[in-house]
Amino acid sequence: MAAYTRKTLETEVVVELSRGGEVSVDTPIPFLTHMVETLLTYAGLGGKVVARELRRLDDGHHVIEDVAIALGRALDALMGDRKGIARFGHSVVPMDDSIALAAVDLGGRVYWVVKTRLPDTAIGGYPLSMFPHFVRSLATEARATIHIYARGLDPHHKIEAAHKALGLALRHALSPGQGTSTKGTLK
Repeated sequence: MAAYTRKTLETEVVVELSRGGEVSVDTPIPFLTHMVETLLTYAGLGGKVVARELRRLDDGHHVIEDVAIALGRALDALMGDRKGIARFGHSVVPMDDSIALAAVDLGGRVYWVVKTRLPDTAIGGYPLSMFPHFVRSLATEARATIHIYARGLDPHHKIEAAHKALGLALRHALSPGQGTSTKGTLK
């Protein structure tokens, strides 16, 4: 079990993660709630995420960013020294008109790539322009490399397929393994 709490003047986010178990997510942004539930479920992680907006400043930017930061830090803590995990994971998920590919390296080196075209709109209170920022914040705080490529017509399907693919890639990377490295160390 790993936990992380992030409290700023704008938000308070509490994350508890475990390997397996029930998932409970509560944020003031319905689509963010749905996507974090999806990510954790497909990653095979249990726990809870509770986010509160303490001061309304914008279109959800701080809530989305702080949820990603707290999730990343809790995931980093859950991995500990990263010994005994497979390290690499990848997945391709089709969802109706959309398809998403995600690949991760949990070896401790931060990098992120998001390749998709999204309209300048929001779904369920989630500005789609924040999706790359969510991935960047998650990768940075989890000390991970994350690549996501998504194509399709329906932006809801693209984003949801991307979260499912990322979750499955994380599930594979977190599975038991030897964290292969020719250097003898993961970083």
